[in-house]
Amino acid sequence: MEFRELKTFQVVASLLSFNKAASVLNYAQSTVSSQIQSLENSLGEILFKRLGNKISLTTAGIKLLDYTQRLINIEKEILSNFKNLKDKHGSLTIKTPQSVSAYYFPTLLKEFQIIFPNIGFDIDWCTSYNLSDIFNSGVIDLAFLISDNYNDKLLQVEELANINLVLTVHPQDELIKQRSISLKDLNGKNMIFAKSDCNYKKILQNTLIQSNIELNKTIEINSLDAIKQLLVLGNGIALLPEMAIKDELDKGLLKTLKWKGPAFNAKLFMIWNKVQHLSEPLKAFMYMVRKMV
Repeated sequence: MEFRELKTFQVVASLLSFNKAASVLNYAQSTVSSQIQSLENSLGEILFKRLGNKISLTTAGIKLLDYTQRLINIEKEILSNFKNLKDKHGSLTIKTPQSVSAYYFPTLLKEFQIIFPNIGFDIDWCTSYNLSDIFNSGVIDLAFLISDNYNDKLLQVEELANINLVLTVHPQDELIKQRSISLKDLNGKNMIFAKSDCNYKKILQNTLIQSNIELNKTIEINSLDAIKQLLVLGNGIALLPEMAIKDELDKGLLKTLKWKGPAFNAKLFMIWNKVQHLSEPLKAFMYMVRKMV
C-alpha cells in the first residue's frame, strides 16, 4: 500500500467518480483505476460498488476513507510543526477568480515569499465541480469566490469585502451617450461573460432571465485578458469587477455604463475546509489576504 494510492482513493471517494478524480488530480483515468485496483489488492477488499457509470463506497471503502482522512491530516500536521518557517517546503493550492488573482496576488505573493521562500503555489481559476466536493477530496487548501452570497455548512466561509461590479464597454459604444442605462437597454445586445471569474456572472444572468431580456448573443471566455481585448475592440458588454479593469479605465480604453437598474451586489469570500489542518504557511497567507483586502 502506498500513500499516494490512499490520496487518490480519497479523491475518488469524495467525488464518487473516476473521471472527475482524474481531472482534479491531472491523472489519466487509467492511472486512477490502476491505483485503486492496487489498493484493493493490498487490502483484499473491494472499495467501490460499480453500477454502470455510477460508483458508491462499500463498507470497507467507508472504513478506509475515515483512516485515510486521519492519515492525511496527520501528514499535514507533521509537516507544519517539524520545520522552521524558513525551512518549510511544499505548495499551497488555491482556486480563485482570475480578477482576484490578477489584482491582489502579485503583491501578496511577493510579500509571502519573503517569509516562506520555499513554499510554492498552484493557483487555478474556478472549477466546474461543487466546492464542498473539491475540498473534501483534499486537493485544494483555499478558495476565493465573488458572489452575492455563499453558504455551505461543511465549509468555513469568511466575507472579506464588497466588490463593485460594473457594466463595461468600448468608449464609443452607443450606450455611453445615454444618461442612464436600464435593463431594457440590454435587449438585443452582445454580452460577454467571464467563465474564469466564477459565480458573479450568475447575478447578471439571473437578472436578465427574470426580466425577460433577450440578448443578441452571448460569449463565454475563460480569460479575463481576452474579455478586455474584446471590449477594447467594441465587441460587446461585460459585467466585471471594477478593480479588474482599473488600468483600462485610467487609460480611457474602456468605459463603464451609468447603470440605474437593479444593483449588482457582490462580495469577495474566502473559503476553507472546517476540518482540515491549517498549516503555518496557509494561516500566514490567509492573514496577509485579510490585511490587504
